[in-house]
Amino acid sequence: MLVVGPPDLVTTSVVSALQANGLAAERREVNGSGSGFPRPSRGGGVVVVNLDFPESVGLVAEAVTSGWPTLVVGRRTDRERTAAAVAAGAAAYVPGSCPLEVLVHTVLQVSAGRAVMMTKERLAWLELHRVARAEVDTRRRRLDLLTDREFEVLRRLERGQKAADIAVDAVLAMSTVRTHIRSILVKLEVNSQQHAIAIYRETRRHGE
Repeated sequence: MLVVGPPDLVTTSVVSALQANGLAAERREVNGSGSGFPRPSRGGGVVVVNLDFPESVGLVAEAVTSGWPTLVVGRRTDRERTAAAVAAGAAAYVPGSCPLEVLVHTVLQVSAGRAVMMTKERLAWLELHRVARAEVDTRRRRLDLLTDREFEVLRRLERGQKAADIAVDAVLAMSTVRTHIRSILVKLEVNSQQHAIAIYRETRRHGE
């Protein structure tokens, strides 16, 4: 069993629970270059991915491509990331807050090749992923409407700069900065700078 994730309580608890039940489990370090999953042995095995880090969904896809049955552990509140992991091929999902004996049982079910996730549940996750991706694409198209100068102003707003600071740093008239901000709000179809910043951050989280 390979457990992939940051060295947090969830990852550590998963490894300990699997080992306590007589399963050979080791934690795989998370790094920017990917995990380089080996092909699973004939004896089988499962990759358990803790979704609480940015590259987690990509590693789920990598594990599945390498032939590993994959189970993901995530927060109940981070439904979009869980949906993306299911779309990437995860065989099962377990909330990070569930009892460890439930997780161990699920790992054993996945390892045995048994279907854990019902078709209706999987379809619901896939639909959530489709909707989330459509929303990201819409936000990205709106961001693409911004000029280079408007995008610079938005980035400065996201870093916490006020209009007056932007005017000084970018050597712009205050009226010009305000015009750029109004244009940003119109193009992003929002009513506040906070909403515009939220759109920028969320789109960046999914990869600019």
